[in-house]
Amino acid sequence: MPYLIIKSTKAYWVEQQKMNNSNISSSKGHFTQVSKKNKKEQELFVLVIGESTTRNHMNIYGYPRETTPRLNLLKNELDLYQNVISPHTYTIETLKQNLTLNGFKKSKESSIVQLMNQAGFKTFWFSNQQPIGPFDSMVTEIAKASDILKFTNLNRHSHNTPYDGVLLDNLIAAVKDPAKRKFIVIHLLGTHLNYGYRFPERFNKFNKSPEGKYKDKKAIETINNYDNAVLYVDYVLAESIEILKQANLKSYLLYFSDHGEEVYQSRYFSGHTLSKATKNMFEIPFILWRSEKFKKAKFISKENYSKPYVTDDLIHSISDLSDVDFEELLLNKSIFSDQFIPKKRIVGEGINFDNYRWNKSK
Repeated sequence: MPYLIIKSTKAYWVEQQKMNNSNISSSKGHFTQVSKKNKKEQELFVLVIGESTTRNHMNIYGYPRETTPRLNLLKNELDLYQNVISPHTYTIETLKQNLTLNGFKKSKESSIVQLMNQAGFKTFWFSNQQPIGPFDSMVTEIAKASDILKFTNLNRHSHNTPYDGVLLDNLIAAVKDPAKRKFIVIHLLGTHLNYGYRFPERFNKFNKSPEGKYKDKKAIETINNYDNAVLYVDYVLAESIEILKQANLKSYLLYFSDHGEEVYQSRYFSGHTLSKATKNMFEIPFILWRSEKFKKAKFISKENYSKPYVTDDLIHSISDLSDVDFEELLLNKSIFSDQFIPKKRIVGEGINFDNYRWNKSK
């Protein structure tokens, strides 16, 4: 225990120093030669960051339970990427790579929010995550670069937190904002532990043993709560898409989860930790919805749907998707580009995801 306390304290101090040295919360980053293509149309771009959601519990990805009925109805309108993983099993480790250019591996660092600011977008960040604490501080610092920043969750205890649906009113207000170009980040609480606190009672649909193969009461209850939480995420995403449809602008909504979750599929365990890593902790949903006006303006090939991708290159993908150019942009790292080249996927602390012999024991 003393060793772990010292190790975690040191790690937190190192991360704080990185933030202090990077100016990551300032409006503009260190991107060079930033330019925006197609400036004539109004543009409304939304990035939804999920929490602890594995695609292996989503019906739209083949999970047997109907956990995504609303997204299933929209399936013909969605770009569903089948082989996307997160670079780590923890929020802070994944998002610092997802949302920045260098993953804090260089002395200078810049975020996707700062890039969109430099490209002339009005930026919004709406979060149902807690704004303070050792696991959220870096993400909060990244969020501070936004023009508009709101946190809906100021509670310390998981059972008192508001449901993610509270973010929808913020999205509606941002859509009505008169700015010509808007980039909106929505950070969900998603399917974070404890799962039973993540959905209203009317989404308590799953209450029987899944597929009849589980006899353990704890496992059954946990799986049911997790699947109900996924069902509620499905609702929030579908409602968000409906809001964008009503706006009738050139728009997209990109949803991904920071990392996945093990829920008794590969081993007798629920949660996410590198010490007990399973594929479910890395395998995440990656779903894109585009308006008709967006589709007419920008073509995206379906050839990359099944190609392996890891979200530490997300900033290149979002830049490409948003028609934002900058000197450091590499289109071979964008899952939306016909120049995309899959790379070796190293996750956690040096694990080759595609070659690793994953533990399948219960």
